[in-house]
Amino acid sequence: MGFDAVNPAQEPLPEADAFFKAVRDNLIRAERVNHLYAYRERRTDIHTNPFGRLGTDGTSLFEVYPSVIRSLTYRRLIERNGTPVSARDRAAQDSEYRARVAEVQRDAGGNARRLLDEQDAAARQRGQRAVEDVANTLAFRIDRRDVYDGVPTIVVAFAPKPRASPVTRQGRIAERFAGTIWVAEAAAEVMRLEAKSIDDISIGFGIVARLSEGTTAIVTRRAVDADLWMPVELSLTGRGRAAFFLRRLTVDFRTEWFDYRRLPADVLAPFLDARVQRESGRRP
Repeated sequence: MGFDAVNPAQEPLPEADAFFKAVRDNLIRAERVNHLYAYRERRTDIHTNPFGRLGTDGTSLFEVYPSVIRSLTYRRLIERNGTPVSARDRAAQDSEYRARVAEVQRDAGGNARRLLDEQDAAARQRGQRAVEDVANTLAFRIDRRDVYDGVPTIVVAFAPKPRASPVTRQGRIAERFAGTIWVAEAAAEVMRLEAKSIDDISIGFGIVARLSEGTTAIVTRRAVDADLWMPVELSLTGRGRAAFFLRRLTVDFRTEWFDYRRLPADVLAPFLDARVQRESGRRP
């Protein structure tokens, strides 16, 4: 995968306002329904210790079952460093999760349906608010045409607006980056984002570490369902210092998301739903 030679006989660039609106609408649509998709997540493990050392080594593989109630999103560890987690450990995770679900259901009493509807609406609003906040925090400029992975793309440069006032976590993160976006022109979908931080970045509210200016982030998105694109990979590389002890650190963090599948929209805990288990061929 990568960049291909561009045909020198290029068409005119698209009209900016209409193009950016189409891209934003697609991002909002994905964010409003991302809690309705289970997926697998493979990520680099990050370790810290009392002496201020922070490092990235080893990998963990999770099955992730989102829920509109954040505390009921289930991240089920199934593999560590390429070795499957034991059946006993998986059973212990499942038992703990069932107890958490039971507690939420007890608290909801006879209002579980209303709770589900309220939280579903809230999740959709959070997703839309995050995309809009990021879009309002950054200034975008259409730069050129390109071809990425055989797909004709529009390349967009971005940087923080001078007087931006982001109100979401995503907006505050975006405010510290500038970079380039490759957008699949026909689909109006972000395919790839490359960005470098223009300021230090706090990890763990600055308690764990601060990554230095120049930290690089790369995000890749692909189609995972009919007319729906989701992130499939994130990498974060940089240098900085661990908090308190001021020790130098290097971070090379990577996350992959794959095996997306649609979940029922009418359950608080999809992992425990019989329809989900029949589709996956196992019982919780």
